Amino acid sequence: MNKNSIFASAALACGLAFATPASATLTLQPGLVGGSGDVDNVIFNACGTASSGTTVQGCLNTSHTTLVNFTSNETLNISGGGQASIKAQDGTFNTITIELANPTLGFDKLQFNLDATADGFANFTAVDQFGTSFNFNNIALDGTGQNFFTLGSLDGQVAVRFTLVSTVGISLISELEQVRLGPATITPTPVPAPAGLALMGLGLLGLGMVRRKAA
Repeated sequence: MNKNSIFASAALACGLAFATPASATLTLQPGLVGGSGDVDNVIFNACGTASSGTTVQGCLNTSHTTLVNFTSNETLNISGGGQASIKAQDGTFNTITIELANPTLGFDKLQFNLDATADGFANFTAVDQFGTSFNFNNIALDGTGQNFFTLGSLDGQVAVRFTLVSTVGISLISELEQVRLGPATITPTPVPAPAGLALMGLGLLGLGMVRRKAA
């Protein structure tokens, strides 16, 4: 390979590197990993939102205008006040999605507790701010005890949506103090910088010239 080819290939590679968006590494672990000092309680009695429907809303204890959506394919009810629990109208549900109502916000950490009505397994899916899905399948649920989980990230990225699909009916998500999250601003998908576009164009032009000269 001659010098012109090497330069063109290097410029193209640099341009692609500038243009490639970052990716997250979301993790799901059992227990209250890292404690709960960096997350905020989700409450219901101070939010002024509907307590029944296919989507019910809580809010953060320190920000009553930061709303958290809990959505299912059936009617949900919030029982209690500050120590509220989310339940399906018929007593059990098999799917629920958690996300912030503000589309510019996600969460870099989520803690929750599931109270299952029977032993079984759950599949969880988290979606990051770049639209990448992370699947956590066949997670065991204990029907006789509480099931605490922590969703986090290895590299400080942000989740925008978290969904549970269970093989057993779940009677409630948690007592209120057991649902916590840390809100975070969603970083838009990176747009190629002018320098990156210039390098990419230079690389493509160089490769074209090399091929033309070889012909």
